[in-house]
Amino acid sequence: MYFTVYLVILAPVALAALGPAVSRHLAPAAAVRVLTALLAAAAAATCWGLFALAAAGLANLPRPHGRWGGEGRALAVADPVPWGLGVLAAALLAVVAVRLLTGWRRHAARRRALGAVRSAPAAGDLLVLPDDRADAYALPGRPGRVVVTAGLLRALSAEERAVLLAHERAHLACRHDRYAALAQAAVLVNPLFGRLRDEVGYGVERWADELAAEAVGSRRLAVRSLARAALAGACRPAGPPVLAYLRHRIADRAAALQGERPVNRWHRVWPAAGALLVVGAASADLGVAFARCLGAVLSS
Repeated sequence: MYFTVYLVILAPVALAALGPAVSRHLAPAAAVRVLTALLAAAAAATCWGLFALAAAGLANLPRPHGRWGGEGRALAVADPVPWGLGVLAAALLAVVAVRLLTGWRRHAARRRALGAVRSAPAAGDLLVLPDDRADAYALPGRPGRVVVTAGLLRALSAEERAVLLAHERAHLACRHDRYAALAQAAVLVNPLFGRLRDEVGYGVERWADELAAEAVGSRRLAVRSLARAALAGACRPAGPPVLAYLRHRIADRAAALQGERPVNRWHRVWPAAGALLVVGAASADLGVAFARCLGAVLSS
């Protein structure tokens, strides 16, 4: 277990490095799903590795007066993890727990703050805010809302508005908020996953862009709608982290829409798939080794 536990903890770093290539070689929908799966696996492996290291190391803490019981001697022989590493791993696990709890509280507070918007009178799923600033975003929940400011509606033609509404409704229909939330949770576990989280955020916007272009039947119209909305919202202050039309690399999204519809090139993402297999195999091997050590303790 001594080697495997470090592989389980360090292999997710390789996933974080290889993940962005997925966005370049897969269509947005597939890229978001794969990246989210990579993040979930990497975060789970990180927690599992820290737990195993903490359990094995803390069990090897020096006993009073240097006296070891049979269980301590058995564990020291079966799994000689230094107790200092166990203490460090336990401290890191505590930090992860605090970060996850804090993140959950912030998420709940943000949902409560947006609750007033969700409960406001709306025409179906569309809620128009009397605001001269240009902004639009999808507000998931029950009921889901497409929130658009009057300023942005005035800046767009009827055809461009159709693109905007199709984009935000795609967010709601595909439950993009769940992918974004899972990616954020993974970053709370390991900050090294921040780049992958950003790729997921960009990916869900590209996913919605493609669905909107398909809905209106024109990629050129989708580009025009995005560009005009971006110009109208150039002076818009940064808002809350929601599924918004005018966030996440607008220039890159417009350039992608000007090209052909993306296709999946699965053969280009084998390094990420290989790293994921390594993480899975190492996690399974760690589980077997941990069970073996536990058995040695219980039988002593």
